Amino acid sequence: MRKNNSLLVMIPVLFALIAVSGCKSSEDYAAERGKKAVTHHLLSQQREIQDGRPLSLDQCIEIALRNNLDVRVYELEQEVAKEFRTAEALGMLPELTLTNNFTARSNSPASSSKKLVSTGQTYGASVSEDRNINYLNIDLMLSMLDFGIAYFNTQQAQDRVYIRKQRTERAVQNLSFDVVRAYFRVAAAQRAIKMTTTLLEQCRSRFELIEQARKKKQITVPFAYQQATRFIDMEKRLTQFVRSYENACVELRALLGYYPNSNIFVDESVLDRVPDFKLPEISTMEQIALIRRPELYEVDMQRHVNLVECYKTIAMMFPNVKLFVDWSNNNNSYLYNQSWWELGVRAAYNLLKLPQNIQRYRSHRKQVETEEMRAYAQAVAVMAQVRIAYGNLLSARERYDLNRKVYTTYDENLQAALKSQAVGRTMQQLELDHMRLATTETSIESLMSLGDYYVAYYRLLNVMGLRELDARSADELAEEISDADNRMKDEIAAARKAFDEQRAAAMKEALEKQKLLEAENAAAAAAERRAKVNAQIDKRIEAESANSLVQSEKKQ
Repeated sequence: MRKNNSLLVMIPVLFALIAVSGCKSSEDYAAERGKKAVTHHLLSQQREIQDGRPLSLDQCIEIALRNNLDVRVYELEQEVAKEFRTAEALGMLPELTLTNNFTARSNSPASSSKKLVSTGQTYGASVSEDRNINYLNIDLMLSMLDFGIAYFNTQQAQDRVYIRKQRTERAVQNLSFDVVRAYFRVAAAQRAIKMTTTLLEQCRSRFELIEQARKKKQITVPFAYQQATRFIDMEKRLTQFVRSYENACVELRALLGYYPNSNIFVDESVLDRVPDFKLPEISTMEQIALIRRPELYEVDMQRHVNLVECYKTIAMMFPNVKLFVDWSNNNNSYLYNQSWWELGVRAAYNLLKLPQNIQRYRSHRKQVETEEMRAYAQAVAVMAQVRIAYGNLLSARERYDLNRKVYTTYDENLQAALKSQAVGRTMQQLELDHMRLATTETSIESLMSLGDYYVAYYRLLNVMGLRELDARSADELAEEISDADNRMKDEIAAARKAFDEQRAAAMKEALEKQKLLEAENAAAAAAERRAKVNAQIDKRIEAESANSLVQSEKKQ
């Protein structure tokens, strides 16, 4: 009977894992989902804005970056990628195996042998080991192939950390822009409510005035219908600003990480001034976007991941060489040496895997070329986005100037009408009220277009991959672009120099080959001429010999 203590240890561990993991039914998932729903709902209600003061744009962005759950998810994914990187780096360590086997027999492990040369048996059974044996082995092994693969995996894990970082940065940029867009919607709607609340009450009260004037036959029925319709249309347009306020507040609170209701108040003083944004040239903005957009960094990093995969495939084409050293101890009393060291090298090579690895290398190499093309295509798309965003900014400014001009015209006419009424000139009250509502509407449209102008500017920054752009950052980015341009010029000059040197060497080699060929051709032509001359001489000698032979025969 043999007993293995390692098996006795693994069996209870295996049963414990089975008991912990267990299988889940659909009812279990439904119950878990219900519990999480209640918990998440309560947690979301616990977050609330503590200070009742109006929030500025910078405060909203700061709160969003601190509380937004989507950004938090990206940050956690980045931490997970770092843990995987550490795990891949630890894979470069050699294998250290500690083995301890204890065996106990019920009978003595005796054995006998049989002679092969002569018949007969040996002198009975013999014993070469004890009934109870404890074998201890410590094995340290380093696989060169596994070490190389782990090294390349670490490089890829590091690239994935960088990719997660760029995704987090892009998520932060998109979140900042979403906060800006919702903030100006709330600010414009908030001021529109202040401007229209009193006027809407007056507008509703004018229906009674129109009805009384119609009953007294001071105005005709068509004129009363026309005035009532005008006030109803105006009320619809003004209440549209009020209805959009709650939606904008819910969106802004959700972006800030608070419970999505309409309880928020922002600083609307930013709408009191018209900014004059200082922007570089459009070509400079395109180059800034090509340098700062996280998506382009991500494509470059993904290309390097595929390139490292090519290196891994090449490494797998080599034989697997393992270096090992181990120490063993055996308490068998019949052994001459009970402890010993062992050092060795093992090499194995699977030839039938070579075609697969070659094809795999070609596939990953083609993927590298695909990523290069994707990077170029995405760069072109980014430049197009910069152009579109810049055009949108100019259009937003023109739209604001036009709306502001319309509001100024309406306001001047309203002030003139009020002065005309003050000096006793005739002006119907209904027309004056309608002018007030129309002027307020144009003022609100002007505020909305001013908010769109701000949003268009921040959209341009988001397209360029920036959160803010001041004079200092613009100068730094211009310097970075200049340095990149100089490096590219140096690389192009070096590549051109190397190309010229290679071309000169190739031309020199071709010229030498041509000279050698010409010399060979000249030598061949000379040899051919000599052969012809020799042939002619031989023919002449043969002719003279024949002639002399004929003459000698005639003389005889």
